[in-house]
Amino acid sequence: MVEQLTCVSLTEKAGGNERPWPLIGEYLDYLRRAGMTESSLANFPGPAKHFLVWMGLEGISVDLVNVEVVRQFLAHDCHCRRPPGERYQHHHMRTHSLKGRVLHFVRFLEDTGRIRNPASLNDGLRRVAEFAAYLGEQGFAPGTVNSYGHTTRHFVVWLHQQHLSLGAIDEGVIRQFATHECICPGTFVHNAEPNRDSQNKVQRFVRFLVTIGVLPSAEPTENPQSEHLRAFRDWMRRHRGCGELRIRTLVQTIRQLLAQLGEDPGRYDAALINRVILQNLEGTSRFSAQRMCGSLRMYLRFLAATGACPPALLGAIPRIPRWRLATLPRYILNDDVERVIASCDPTTPRGLRDRAILLLLARLALRGGDVVNLHLHDIDWDNALIRVSGKTRRTVALPLPQDVGDALIAYIEHARPLVKSSKLFIRVIAPLVPFASSSPIGIIVRDALKRAGVKSTNLRGAYLLRHSAATHMLRSGATLEAVGAVLRHRSRETTAIYAKVDTSMLAQVAQPWIGGATCR
Repeated sequence: MVEQLTCVSLTEKAGGNERPWPLIGEYLDYLRRAGMTESSLANFPGPAKHFLVWMGLEGISVDLVNVEVVRQFLAHDCHCRRPPGERYQHHHMRTHSLKGRVLHFVRFLEDTGRIRNPASLNDGLRRVAEFAAYLGEQGFAPGTVNSYGHTTRHFVVWLHQQHLSLGAIDEGVIRQFATHECICPGTFVHNAEPNRDSQNKVQRFVRFLVTIGVLPSAEPTENPQSEHLRAFRDWMRRHRGCGELRIRTLVQTIRQLLAQLGEDPGRYDAALINRVILQNLEGTSRFSAQRMCGSLRMYLRFLAATGACPPALLGAIPRIPRWRLATLPRYILNDDVERVIASCDPTTPRGLRDRAILLLLARLALRGGDVVNLHLHDIDWDNALIRVSGKTRRTVALPLPQDVGDALIAYIEHARPLVKSSKLFIRVIAPLVPFASSSPIGIIVRDALKRAGVKSTNLRGAYLLRHSAATHMLRSGATLEAVGAVLRHRSRETTAIYAKVDTSMLAQVAQPWIGGATCR
């Protein structure tokens, strides 16, 4: 039965005498069962009585109590009538102690069934404990685990206060938590300004809930554009044989252009295509312009193949010239390569890992993606071979040099974390998982170049060591065919760019320029 709390209903009459505050008596018994000492009990009845009196004056019943009701009580301009013999203060007391004691009383009302709350605080706190254990398994430092635990406990306490279950979490709920004005019970401090660090921790917690099946995987809202792009992905995968990275790049570019092109391919014409291209060319590099035009050309091929636009529309896309042999490969000398490799500290796990990666790049001319996708079973120790799957997804067995093999063994035995993944290279900073992309490989090369003091190049990623390995092979007398075999090029034309790296030899056969000018 709903208890309508008024000043009259706060007392019971028995034999002509008033027996005051029956609900408070039950509340005190609740606190005693929770283990509270008698000396501490004296601080709790006053705020609860004050809250009940105020609810009676406002005509608010117990079953309607929520965080907004508590917020109104804490902010009210108090003129509440004090019953005879009571000692609670009349004036507004927005203190931490009052807030905590009122919220404690609200928790009592929930636990005794007077307030219905679909959110289970105990369930939320249990998930927080599981999350903390998971972070510990992933190699996070104890201090970091404690920080995540504090933020996620705050989150589930806030969810409970908002009467939101774990299943109700979405992006809107996370944003609401990030900007809420905190009156959460406990030692939580939160400003109304968005806190990016807090949001990131909550989002990691939410991803964990998705992983263990508490929350469903986030699916994008369906709309005609997303359906169309899904069909575009499937077409590139099935009919063009594109890899997932290539597909993601194309879709990302097309999604940006669709805002200008519109969603109806039947309305596309050459004038619209040219206008959109010109609008996006300003301030872009030649490479970016090439990528944009190539992505749009692929998208129009898809539309033409499905009958959504005429095939002739492909002719409206210009070709951005970018001559393959117009530049020299960027490389560093072999002595600099050795300094880069030697810059790694073999006494640390990161140094052992980075040295093995740099040797693979420098000795076998691997791409960053090749290194990321290596598995433990790709190394054939008996035959001194390592299997690599390149951009074409063809597996090739390459000879494993002695120093590379020694570096790999040292990393696996002394530095590689014990994780379930079979990927060869694992992060050294928590979470201890494989690299998600080839970007960290480029960062490893960049940091090694900085440590070694090599500053003579503006290419500072994994491709620098690949180019340097090919250049060193040619200068040591290797043929273009041999270099192409190591680099796993399918076309000799791709390897031909390295024919220009020996500039001193090319100067001997250079012809005089017309008009008598000489090459300096």
